[in-house]
Amino acid sequence: MENVIMEKDYVPYLRDDLGATYHKDYTEFVIWAPLSSEVILNLEVKNGKFKEYPMEKEKYNSFRIKVKGNFLNKKYFYTVTNNGKKVNTNDPWGKGASFNSEYSAVVDLAQVDKLKKVPLASKMNSYTDAIIYELHIRDFTEDKHSDIEDKRHYLGVVEKGRLTWGGHPAGLDYLKFLGITHVQILPIHDFLGADDANPMRGYNWGYNPISYFALEGSYSNHPEIPQSRLLEFKKMVNELHRNDIRVIIDVVYNHVYEYKNTSWQKLVPDYFFRFHPDGRLAESSGCGNDFASETPMGRKMIIDSLKYLVDTFDVDGFRFDLMGIIDVDTINMAYEECKKLKEDVMFYGEGWNMPTALPEEKRASADNAKDMPNIGFFNDTFREIIKGATFDLHNKGFAAGNNDNFEMVRYAMKGCTVHSPYPKRFLYPHQSINYVECHDNHTIFDKFVVSNSDEPESLILERIKFANTITMFSFGVPFFHMGQEIGQSKFGLGNSYNVVRVNNMSWKLVDERFAMVAYFHLAAKLRREKLPLFHSDDPSVFANTFKAERWPNGIICYSADGPEIAPYKKLLVLMNNSAEDKHFTLDDYYVYLSAKDLSSKTHTYVKNGVIGASVIQIYFQKDE
Repeated sequence: MENVIMEKDYVPYLRDDLGATYHKDYTEFVIWAPLSSEVILNLEVKNGKFKEYPMEKEKYNSFRIKVKGNFLNKKYFYTVTNNGKKVNTNDPWGKGASFNSEYSAVVDLAQVDKLKKVPLASKMNSYTDAIIYELHIRDFTEDKHSDIEDKRHYLGVVEKGRLTWGGHPAGLDYLKFLGITHVQILPIHDFLGADDANPMRGYNWGYNPISYFALEGSYSNHPEIPQSRLLEFKKMVNELHRNDIRVIIDVVYNHVYEYKNTSWQKLVPDYFFRFHPDGRLAESSGCGNDFASETPMGRKMIIDSLKYLVDTFDVDGFRFDLMGIIDVDTINMAYEECKKLKEDVMFYGEGWNMPTALPEEKRASADNAKDMPNIGFFNDTFREIIKGATFDLHNKGFAAGNNDNFEMVRYAMKGCTVHSPYPKRFLYPHQSINYVECHDNHTIFDKFVVSNSDEPESLILERIKFANTITMFSFGVPFFHMGQEIGQSKFGLGNSYNVVRVNNMSWKLVDERFAMVAYFHLAAKLRREKLPLFHSDDPSVFANTFKAERWPNGIICYSADGPEIAPYKKLLVLMNNSAEDKHFTLDDYYVYLSAKDLSSKTHTYVKNGVIGASVIQIYFQKDE
């Protein structure tokens, strides 16, 4: 290692003015550089010409300078002298970036603040009120089979009145029709892998971060104007809020892209990255480095970044990529700080226990869920039970017809919050992010094509609806990947992070399978409006209210009664995961909870019926 900084050798910077703070008549620049004997600001003064400004060192290991003039959208970088060696670096706390991230840039946050925050119509009492839908800015808008005009860009996501070629809702109207409450957007922090000038030259999901503050330029209509991407992103968030859709941002604080060439490493060598005791760089992220979140300034950078997104852009929450690499204290502290800014902010992430150079008890993994009661975790146990093994395409889960372990199915549907007889993973349902598909790995359609290769496509699509329904009606937080509702394919690809168009939302498939879209809409409406039981954040409610049994014909029946299921007196959830229709007789007369029954004041009561192959049906009784 070039430098080893001990706590006694530096003073962390505790103020909130790092970066470039713009005013019409001047801009103030502050940089934390504890190793540097000299820092020079290189500021664009006119038409790409830079002028050098030596900065003054302060007692907090920071350097500061105030430069008179109007420098909005002007580029800048620093020349730092560490151990007698000069190196040029961008600003790791910089809020703006130039075209293709060549330089940091001065932006005006007051101008962004003038775009007033839009209040949401609905109230969120718990994470369990959420129905999350994951999308990628470019992929959601790029497909040619819709009339979305601003394709690939922030503002394309929120165009109103857009239609598929078949006349169905597209874009923002599609999200509204689905009935989801939150969109989870893949990374929007500035990343490498996409060309601002020509998007067809490169494609990336965005997990190659080069800034934790500046926004991605390729999603902007005017990436050459640093200020523009901030305004466009804020307008997108505002418009989603205007339509009562909250915004979750996928953030990548566990690693950076090619750490040796980043501003972090150039500014303070080896400080922002984690090393093993023997001096080896920790790289459990699989990306060549692990970010040292446990260092005072590494932690401050993450918390500052999150607060910036909430305070400036009114973001509603965060999904943490490889959260198990980040330390527990940082995640908990960040949550508390963001909660001060937004009461119903959501924090959740990938809780895999990664072998990074942190003691296991300090990793923000699902194994330590008890130490992070306000944090959600992707429930891979739920995923593997319902869908089948992610990394064995031939393995069948419950939705694919596997009936080997009824107890595991019950355990999954309880959000793994109850001993039954498996040890509970989470304290509360809100900690369980229930899912069967996300951007990673194969889609559930591609999985079922392999695991259920002897079945026709029509049955495979029914199985996907089955899996989606279980996800919607289990205790915890339902999560869906863009296109999952229509059984979209990635043509057998698992890791498609840099493959152009293969991840696109298929508006053509929406037309062909709109009945599946309508089905998803109904399921979301039922969860949101008619089945408040599933919003409960008390694990004892499910344990004490629901009873599960397998009938002789193979149907699984969940029955519930009691005050918790109001306005119903009794509720039945029937599940047939077989490839055959099943006849059944109920213990009394019930009403089938269908789209018609949602608004009807009169009901048709049934006692005998048929449940189709790979179908879930819900029946109820009410006090008339």
